[in-house]
Amino acid sequence: MNWKAAIPNSFTLGNLLCGCLGIIACFEESMLTASIFIAIAGILDFFDGFVARALGVNGELGKQLDSLADAVTFGVLPGIMMFQWISISLGDYFIPFFERDISNQLLAGVGLLVALFSVLRLAIFNIDTKQSDVFIGVPTPANAVFIASFPLIMQWQLNVNYYSPTTDPEILSYIVRMNFLTPYEFSLLQLLWSPAFHISVSLISAGLLVAPFPLLNFKFKNFSFSDNKHRYIFLALVIVCIALVFLPYVPFLRALRLPFLDYSVIPIIILLYIVYSFILFIIKPRK
Repeated sequence: MNWKAAIPNSFTLGNLLCGCLGIIACFEESMLTASIFIAIAGILDFFDGFVARALGVNGELGKQLDSLADAVTFGVLPGIMMFQWISISLGDYFIPFFERDISNQLLAGVGLLVALFSVLRLAIFNIDTKQSDVFIGVPTPANAVFIASFPLIMQWQLNVNYYSPTTDPEILSYIVRMNFLTPYEFSLLQLLWSPAFHISVSLISAGLLVAPFPLLNFKFKNFSFSDNKHRYIFLALVIVCIALVFLPYVPFLRALRLPFLDYSVIPIIILLYIVYSFILFIIKPRK
């Protein structure tokens, strides 16, 4: 046995463990914990490949193990999260699944399409030789991070107990006053408590995972601007987004009443990545 290979493989197994623990957290009223596990898994997923290349132990076992771990952490776990988000928005989170109305069971099941199409996307990636320089369809980690941002926004930005959604104007008004929510943040709250939003996200993200258009791949073969200009432009846009997070806190800019993006910048960056890649696909001459 090649003991060097065991080092990057241990990172991959850590990724898988995060996925398993995240799934458990989803069923124990701890969606935020599930999001944190996705973040940790993303770091481990980066370092398993980095360490494998550094040690010169790239092999078929590591590739297959990485794909299987990603299927759980960036596929099944986000699917379970969307299943639970739809359940929350329908007011069914605390009701056993098979005791719910059949219509609500079917609606919650839409969230699991994310898991199914994520695994399909990974299977396609494994056999598609065209995805060395670009991704065809949205990468599963990007889709998982988009979904994982929802609990961060709810708990760390809006400071709301999101397991008990409401449409009562008086309760909503009380939440706005108690948490000092801006109009932008109140719109986020309404959006993240909307079953239509979560069902739409599930359907659209499932489609984008296997959509036949290329997205930017951030594997730099060199650091020259001419060979990587689209990557550098996107990174510049990301820096602008991050700057917009801090601008509302600058004293002399408060009069502009800029929206407090905070953690909502995460899904904004993911959407920017998809839109930017799609624009490149449209305007770039096809070879």
